[in-house]
Amino acid sequence: MPSDHTPQHDPLERIFAYRVFDLRDRFPQPLETFRQALECLQSDNAYLPDMSGEIVAYLRGGRAVPIPEHLFIRQAGHSASVVQKNENDRVCNAVEAWLRETLSQENEDMVNASTVRPSRLNILLDQCDPNAPEPDDIQAW
Repeated sequence: MPSDHTPQHDPLERIFAYRVFDLRDRFPQPLETFRQALECLQSDNAYLPDMSGEIVAYLRGGRAVPIPEHLFIRQAGHSASVVQKNENDRVCNAVEAWLRETLSQENEDMVNASTVRPSRLNILLDQCDPNAPEPDDIQAW
């Protein structure tokens, strides 16, 4: 007897790659899983990941979803740190649940993938004064 409803597609199938950002952009290669991306931030190659670490999920169709950093970076007062490797299973499960929820509905968390750059770069750019005079060394050059 045929089923009355069609099978639901897993929203995570919309993701084709993950990208890791750190302050020096040391991880330009796309990664297959969130766990691989998280392990990049936990590696010795990451530059100030607690201050600049970001992970973005790229979707089929040209969209992208920045994953909230509070899921993989712990804040304690004025200090921050990437979660410890022994927390990876829990963090990956939490991110997977967040992505399923986010991808099951179109929302403002999704952005055009071609415009993705680290949000902390946007914060720095917002703090810059576009009308500030150029330093003398730049004018001399």
